[in-house]
Amino acid sequence: MSELTPDAELTELLDAIARAAELSVGVDTFEHLLLDLLALLESGRVARPVAIAELRRLGTDWLWGAVEALEFTMRRLRWPEVREALESHRLRGADFRTRTLASQVLEVYQDDWPAGEIYESYRRGDS
Repeated sequence: MSELTPDAELTELLDAIARAAELSVGVDTFEHLLLDLLALLESGRVARPVAIAELRRLGTDWLWGAVEALEFTMRRLRWPEVREALESHRLRGADFRTRTLASQVLEVYQDDWPAGEIYESYRRGDS
């Protein structure tokens, strides 16, 4: 993906995660994409406002893979802007089901996150 601009790489990664999540019953089949996403966000190659806008969009649209992408990246990054957007959706989202998803993702901001065991990286303590 290195021939892409960082913004295009972000879009492509999020699209690949969505496709993989739609077709998969387990995160283990696309965790490598989540690792790539985390690495891209940590690299600083994508401007933070652009990255935040994309992550906020995930927490509004709730497409396939949004929960996994948000959980995986925000466990490590814990960006307050994303947390605020998730809190807002949890309180005011139009659909109770997506409010529940926002609550689920917000658990990554707590010190203890038992649900993280679904990710091999977090089981091993890599991230």
